[in-house]
Amino acid sequence: MQYKNGISSTLNWLFTFLFVSAVIMGIRYVCVQSYLISTHAMESALYPGDYVLVNKLPVKGNPGRNRIILFQSPLRKDTPDTPILVSRCIGMPGDTIEVSREGYRINQTRIPLSPYALLVYTIDRELTPEVETILKKLGIPSRNRVIADQEIEWTLTPFEVYQLQEELPAEKNSRIQMKEFPAYQLVIPKKGYTYRLDSQTLPAAREAILAETDGQAVIREHTLFIDGRETSFFHFSQDYYWVLSDNPEEAVDSRYLGFIPADHIIGNVWFRWLSKDRERIFKLIQ
Repeated sequence: MQYKNGISSTLNWLFTFLFVSAVIMGIRYVCVQSYLISTHAMESALYPGDYVLVNKLPVKGNPGRNRIILFQSPLRKDTPDTPILVSRCIGMPGDTIEVSREGYRINQTRIPLSPYALLVYTIDRELTPEVETILKKLGIPSRNRVIADQEIEWTLTPFEVYQLQEELPAEKNSRIQMKEFPAYQLVIPKKGYTYRLDSQTLPAAREAILAETDGQAVIREHTLFIDGRETSFFHFSQDYYWVLSDNPEEAVDSRYLGFIPADHIIGNVWFRWLSKDRERIFKLIQ
């Protein structure tokens, strides 16, 4: 009798262990999973060495507009073993997005740049000693400084520039300017819609079109050919997104990858539970 009870107890324990393990694996696979950040792409929102929880639930708002997301590269040459990428989701399916030095316009609504985005600013060389003193006082690191003829290019966040200008005399603030970068406008493909392709949209949609046609489409000299016939339109079979990183100098994002398909997105970065900097531990990620 004791022998049977022992077997029964062992079986109950084994069943409980297997059930709990299955639940944990299910949660990990479907709901929430921990990832290690290994790139500078999202400084200063995320740093290499940060451990974050990612919401993988397929619900509305995941991925979310202006949220930091994890995703896999859509390039056909990349393999499933390619490192997972992190960036900020700027454009949603069907959006018209305009990108310029002032920030973003989504469907004609202006979205300012993240105050923590790392951008390149030009500063008059004459201001260098004064700027260096202020940055040191404020505890702002000197990143990627490049000396030009009459200017110095400095990588700073908009918030750091605001702090710097608050310390400088007002008449010197205009001598700090964001460096010019190419502006563009795109419509983000949406499932079930047919889009007209132009000189800006076609390069961004190249990988998406080749993937959806299983490589049968041909793009030659900025022109799309399907079944040997030239066309300026394409009907997309899934939703796509446009992602841009807060640290563009260190990032691989939609500027290089094009549109990111929905089935390559892992989910919103939700929570930082471990970091080399204790002050960043247990912080929600926005």
